[in-house]
Amino acid sequence: MPVSAPSSVIHRVAAPADGLRDLEVTSDGAVWCALAATGVVVRVAPDGEQRRIALGGETAEAHSIAAATHDSVWVTDRASDRILRLDSTGVVWSATVTFGAAPAGIVGQHDGSAWFVEERADAVGHVDILGRVTEFDTGVPGGEPASIASNGSSVWFALPGAGAIAHARGGDSLPSLVEFDDTSAAPTSVSIGDDGCLWFADPARRVVGRVGRSGAITEFVLPEPLWRPVRVASDAADGCWFTIDGVDAIGHVDGEGRAAMIAVPGERGAPVAIALSAVGELWVALDSGDLLYIADPGSLAADIQ
Repeated sequence: MPVSAPSSVIHRVAAPADGLRDLEVTSDGAVWCALAATGVVVRVAPDGEQRRIALGGETAEAHSIAAATHDSVWVTDRASDRILRLDSTGVVWSATVTFGAAPAGIVGQHDGSAWFVEERADAVGHVDILGRVTEFDTGVPGGEPASIASNGSSVWFALPGAGAIAHARGGDSLPSLVEFDDTSAAPTSVSIGDDGCLWFADPARRVVGRVGRSGAITEFVLPEPLWRPVRVASDAADGCWFTIDGVDAIGHVDGEGRAAMIAVPGERGAPVAIALSAVGELWVALDSGDLLYIADPGSLAADIQ
């Protein structure tokens, strides 16, 4: 059974109908939240002040967020086929991609560029530091690329439609595939740890998995039939935090397979996204429209059995 969360803080940023879908923490301490149903991004400053930034357009759908600089973010607009860059003043840059491509996951690079995936186009896109957008075929028809992660020299992205994870050195090269023996595999979320290993969530098989630097795959199956991990966030201790579909709790697993479940306090709702700040604070987006903040999640991870 999940244990109770430690001292935590709840921030209300949206109504349940707004569709809180993703979040990111920039190194200035601000938390950015994507509201899919309203086409809005909410920035929560370190002092708690909130600013709502409309993406504009009749069909905007804020889908995924990634840090761009210490105080700005990249956002994918899945419904309007756009990539945007936002800072605390609002939208500072926007570009369209292939019509109907449905840009989904996005990840920022240290050089100021970004990589993103196009779910319906089976493509990966790149935005360079001058704002030029280039799109590349993944070479995997029907792969439906979802989330994407990068360690700076290469990118990884989940292909739930193909039951695989792709790895491309430099991003624009033809990807190699991490494939699974189980035909029901459908990884949806990926995150790279400080040790260079890749964590992934596979809700179809109740698996949180790890791909080592040698390519070896380790899988941890959640014990309950209804516990389906959806989003993952690697931590600085070579472990991984994850959300569980429809369950009012988050989980953590370390490289040895030791796991813990932590209940969301106060029946606030089910987690839909999870992120760690640069100093290791844990933020969780809930389907109620709330943000859960845990200052020291490492104390929980240290106590897992």
